[in-house]
Amino acid sequence: MAPSSYSSAAATALLTLRYASLEDVAQDLDMVIQSSSQGEWSWEGASEEESRKWIDFIQDPVSVPESDTAGLAGKLNVVDGVSLMFCLLSHPHGQEAEGGREAVVDVSAPTLATNDVTRIKKAVLDRSHQWRTDGVESLFLFDLVTTAQTLAADLTASSESTLDAPHTSPDTRTTDAHPAHIELARALFWSHHLKAPSKLKDFNNWCPELSIWGVVRVGYPGYLCFEGEAEAVEEMVKRVKGLQWHAIQLRVDKRWTWMSDERKQGAREGRSAREQALLSCALAQEHPDNVFVGQGAEAKVRTGCQVIETLGDLVTRLRRCRLSEEEIEEALGIRMSNSNSNSNQ
Repeated sequence: MAPSSYSSAAATALLTLRYASLEDVAQDLDMVIQSSSQGEWSWEGASEEESRKWIDFIQDPVSVPESDTAGLAGKLNVVDGVSLMFCLLSHPHGQEAEGGREAVVDVSAPTLATNDVTRIKKAVLDRSHQWRTDGVESLFLFDLVTTAQTLAADLTASSESTLDAPHTSPDTRTTDAHPAHIELARALFWSHHLKAPSKLKDFNNWCPELSIWGVVRVGYPGYLCFEGEAEAVEEMVKRVKGLQWHAIQLRVDKRWTWMSDERKQGAREGRSAREQALLSCALAQEHPDNVFVGQGAEAKVRTGCQVIETLGDLVTRLRRCRLSEEEIEEALGIRMSNSNSNSNQ
């Protein structure tokens, strides 16, 4: 998407993002760029001087004149052949004093079939419609990247690819004579702080790789919540400890056994026992990457990492997962009020 006027860019783009301030724009772009691998982000239609100005804007938006952001546009390579295009819009004539800024996002996937491109665009739009309900007020592009990565990876994979990880064994179907038993686990970490966007890159990659549901709260303090098959959670715990952060504690390490039941919806949809077990996890409930209920076994379950910005939102999220108040208190290190929730595990 080349830099363009307000009217033409807004008219042709897939989605318009409405930021409260330029500082929010800079923070969103900083999160996206810092959590991406080298070479995945590129500036569009920019001279070397413009690129330097835009980098300065992201690093310190207050010190950069607003005029230096004119025409700011970039592209993120989500997976091979699929990109998200971002363009910051200029203020419409006569509205310069109203505050806030708008940007537009589009999907570019010239090598994919038209139907697949349509599916990715629909997933991006559907996710944006959930922002009000989920309380997402900033980091819009960062949130959309996760959605696009999940679906694009599925579409560009071969038809033989399955939801797997190095630790997994072949799926057990619930049509077997005996019910399947799968060990699940949940691990909740406390960290003194979690601010650097680069730290989120690992979790954005590891959660899908290990088939783990992740919920991460950024800020002071930071929290890491992971749930999935016990072996996968063990591997995640090992990797987190291997990061050697100065102040981090594993506060909850819980295990239980899931047993298949042919009467449940997942079994009726023809899902494998392993996928049913993953969908039964507490953190899977209302997770933005959990879009598979009711779609049938042809829609592969793919997990991901959800980023939450405030402690209050994290408490609400964990309560809606039906974790016990005792477990939430233990993980967060705070005393809860209205201790009346019960856990399913």
